[in-house]
Amino acid sequence: MGCEEDPTDRPTTFLLYFVEEYSSRAICLGVQRLRIVSSVSRVKATVPSDASASSLVLALVSAFAEASGIRGDDAQRLDTVVRGLVSFTLDHAYPDDDLGEIEVILEADADLVHVTVHDWGLPLMSAGGVFGPLPEPLARLEPEAQSLQLLNLGSGGKRLVADVPVRSSGDGRAGQNHLEAAPPRTEKPDAIEVRAATAVDAEAIAQLLYESYHLSYVHQNFYFPRYLIAAIASEELLSAVAVHNGRVIGHHALMPLPGIPSAETGAAVVHSAYRGLGLFGRLFEHTLDAAIQRGLAAVFGDAVTIHPFSQRAEASHGYRETALQLGMVPAQTTMRGFGGQGPKRRTATLRSYRPFEVHARKVGLPAAYQELLESIYANVGHSVEARGEPVPLVGDAVTVEVDKPRRLGFLQLSGWDEESETAARQAVRDLLARHVDVVYLDLDLMAVGDVDEATAVCNELGFFAAGLILHGRDGHDHLRLQLLDSKEIELENVVCDSSFAKMLKQKVLEDMDRVGI
Repeated sequence: MGCEEDPTDRPTTFLLYFVEEYSSRAICLGVQRLRIVSSVSRVKATVPSDASASSLVLALVSAFAEASGIRGDDAQRLDTVVRGLVSFTLDHAYPDDDLGEIEVILEADADLVHVTVHDWGLPLMSAGGVFGPLPEPLARLEPEAQSLQLLNLGSGGKRLVADVPVRSSGDGRAGQNHLEAAPPRTEKPDAIEVRAATAVDAEAIAQLLYESYHLSYVHQNFYFPRYLIAAIASEELLSAVAVHNGRVIGHHALMPLPGIPSAETGAAVVHSAYRGLGLFGRLFEHTLDAAIQRGLAAVFGDAVTIHPFSQRAEASHGYRETALQLGMVPAQTTMRGFGGQGPKRRTATLRSYRPFEVHARKVGLPAAYQELLESIYANVGHSVEARGEPVPLVGDAVTVEVDKPRRLGFLQLSGWDEESETAARQAVRDLLARHVDVVYLDLDLMAVGDVDEATAVCNELGFFAAGLILHGRDGHDHLRLQLLDSKEIELENVVCDSSFAKMLKQKVLEDMDRVGI
């Protein structure tokens, strides 16, 4: 519902951020006026994260209290709590960003007013209740409120919740904001320490990712400090951080997976105030050393193709391209420092590997992709030998995974016979019925017997070339194919920096045409 304005009394600037109707009751919130129609028990308003936020919200609180019969000390208590929650959000979620949004919900229930302040700003540690002590600015509000909590929702932002008593109505670390202002830059790289991340760095890492990607980074776990604490402690995550004057200003991660002799590297970010000091290189080297010490066969990265910079960074550290994965990155992924907003269509990533050991790979190459695969193997420094008999199957011949946030499906074929063909066809139908935009199919070149027949069936289903996945499950190599089920996938404006990547792009698009997509 909108608020009807009196055409004879139209304010010069009427700013209506949000109005929600409950029965016939509504609250109109504007810059120059606030009108309550009847009494209300619940209101929700969205205001900007600029200087007007406090006055707008407090005007809303005053009007809500009056309409709900909340008076005296109770009204003052409600004002104090909401003022404190909004102030904390402005200071810690949007320290230097007046383009954010804050959602405030007030709901009267018996002798309580439920207060919710929701933002989509910098990640912070969950706190309060089972999550441990609250940051000090919030702890000061506890005498006035009940059940006060700070909840990190990942890509859903953060939520402050509290219950304020009224008579008349129906591990934490302190939440220090690491990005409250542009940090003081140094021009002396030696003054910046690069070291292994510890649990103490968790919140700062989450905030650093936010500084570059807002809440759109593909690995959503990085927005949860408590996940980072556990992952670092268990060595599920081996992160390197750059630190200046006690402040984390750079990060690069190694993300090993059980049963896979290669590991992804990523979450490479340097605070915008510190770029140009060679920190990416130092962080990369620290991460590569950790991978070697762990005994990994290779590391890999998925560089975006809306700009060449991450591709160049990986290439400078020995990464070589093996696959062009169309539609991997959702539209509008935020990439600050590279033109602000991300692509308007789903765009591609370039999979690149840095092998630590180079030797002949014993694989079965399908005739349709033999030339392409041999060129990719040569690009990463591997030779190819005929495998002979396929490796005996371990586990299921067909496995399926779905990445719901990114609307991606992953299908792996580790065997091929009449039964597995039927299962593969059904898996593709099921994935498309779940409305994924892209399906990536990995065909095991060491375990699948008749690779030519399997490839032909995959082409029949609409799959075309993406490239090669090295050192995957059980250490096997896979032909990666891809099927597009969205018209919003960028095919033309895909930036490939190296000559090999450009050739790979050409071959992928040619195969798409051959398959008839």
